[in-house]
Amino acid sequence: MDARPSGRIRKVLSELAGHPKIIITIVSGRDIKSLLELFGGFDTSQVNWSGAHGMQMRFCGSDSTLFEKAPPEIISVKNEINDIIGPYPCFNLEDKKIAFALHYRKCPQKFLFVLDRAEEILNRHMTVNNLEVLKMKKVIEVKPAGVSKGDTVGAVLAKYGCQDGSINICIGDDLTDEYLFMANPEGINIKVGKHKGLHTAAGYFLKGVSDVYWFLTLLRSKIIS
Repeated sequence: MDARPSGRIRKVLSELAGHPKIIITIVSGRDIKSLLELFGGFDTSQVNWSGAHGMQMRFCGSDSTLFEKAPPEIISVKNEINDIIGPYPCFNLEDKKIAFALHYRKCPQKFLFVLDRAEEILNRHMTVNNLEVLKMKKVIEVKPAGVSKGDTVGAVLAKYGCQDGSINICIGDDLTDEYLFMANPEGINIKVGKHKGLHTAAGYFLKGVSDVYWFLTLLRSKIIS
C-alpha cells in the first residue's frame, strides 16, 4: 500500500505524455483520489487516470471523475468485514468506495483465523449478490463482478479512436493486470516481475521496476529524440 512512483519514473512519464502522439493512461485498483495523492508533484492533467479496476475514469485535461456509485451489496459486505477485523489492528481495510481491499501483510499467523470468518461472509454474499473476489498476495479485493482494468482499454479507444500506425502498450505486475493484457490482443503486453511458470496473456517480460524505467527511457529516446 505504500508503493510510490519514483521521481525518475514520474519524470519520464511526464516527458512521454508531453509528446503529441503519445497517450499515457495510468491504471490502478486504487480509487482515483488515492492514486492522484501517490503522484504528488506530478502534472496530473497530462495523463488519463483509471481507478478502482476501471470503474473510475478521469481523462487528460479534465478535473472531473467519471465513476459508478458503490452498489449496496459492496457497502453491506464491507461493513461486515470491518466489524470482524475491528479488534485486530494488523488488518487494514482500504475503502475504494466502489470496491474495497482487505490487507493482512502485517498480521502474525495467530490472527489469520479472522480470514476464515471473512471468507464465510464473502461466500454468503457471493451466493446472492453479483460480486467478484480477487485473492492476491496478502490482500483480498472485493468488487462488482463484470468490471475490470480491461475496461480501460475500451474507454481510451472510445475517447481517442485508433489511428493508423498506432499501437497500445500495456505494462503491469499485478494479477488484475491480466485483464488489461486480454483486452489488448493486438498490442504489446508486458508482464513485470518474477513470474516463472505463471500463465499470462503477456507476450513480453521485464524483471522489475528498474527495467520498466529502462524501457520507458528507451521509448522516449526513440520517439522524442
